[in-house]
Amino acid sequence: MGAEKFDLVILGSGSTAFAAALRAQELGKTAVIIEERTIGGTCVNRGCLPSKNLIEAAKLVHDARYPRYPGITPTKVGIDFRKLIDQKGAIVHSYRQKKYESLTGGKFAVERGHAAFVDPHTVQVDGKRLAGENILIATGSRPVVPDIDGLRDVPYLTSDLLANDEPMEMTELPRSLIIIGGGYIALELGQMFRRLGAEVTILERNHQLLAHGYEPQIGKAIGEVFENAGIKIITNASAISVRQDGNAIVVVAAVSDRRTELCAEKLLLATGRRPNSDKINIEKAGVEVGKHGEVRVDKFLRTNVS
Repeated sequence: MGAEKFDLVILGSGSTAFAAALRAQELGKTAVIIEERTIGGTCVNRGCLPSKNLIEAAKLVHDARYPRYPGITPTKVGIDFRKLIDQKGAIVHSYRQKKYESLTGGKFAVERGHAAFVDPHTVQVDGKRLAGENILIATGSRPVVPDIDGLRDVPYLTSDLLANDEPMEMTELPRSLIIIGGGYIALELGQMFRRLGAEVTILERNHQLLAHGYEPQIGKAIGEVFENAGIKIITNASAISVRQDGNAIVVVAAVSDRRTELCAEKLLLATGRRPNSDKINIEKAGVEVGKHGEVRVDKFLRTNVS
């Protein structure tokens, strides 16, 4: 079976993918974007846009309860979480249609399905072969799911909980939430849920939040702010196992070498992200990857395959 030929084949449909496709179109080249999930990638559908929308809503609730200016009376604001999710979805739909879906057609199109390399210049999408003079790998990343005993047997959330038009979308505000991980995703989501009314506990394996890659004072300051806001921060904590207990999730953790059990309605994993390069048969393209699966590129973002 012959392959359909393009000047540029793009794996992924986020902002990088669309920028490349539009540039190819300006140059008179043909391009195809391949996407197996929702057009627009992580940022518009389950990352930046939906999270910042709900974080701002939570900030409004917080500011009403704790006004910063003398003379403004604190007030308790009612929250309809379902309506918040609905308006978030409407904004994501509008943005995705305007900035992504409306741009397809012309000299570049979108192919739905999972892409995998056949050789350095050919990919297969659900039985269909697409060949490109150039291939752009823009498959992004996904949440890391750590190896914790019992995790396969309990429901859990990842940062994809804000997804739009996908099954993992959260539509009900939990009464309580345990977050495993203390990076920036854990912190922004933890603060958001706390401001919306959930009891939040964060398990951080290091001695403080944001222990690596940031000035030490930042993690300490955020920890103090969070503690004052009623968010429980447990450092030097490693999750050993999880189990379901009725409608709750129980996390067994080692905290400074002491075994402890924590209970909450929901469990959120925020232990980092990993490249999706391990899902596209990248070895058949001969492309070099790093120890974490990241595609190795030079200063011009070129791989070792020409």
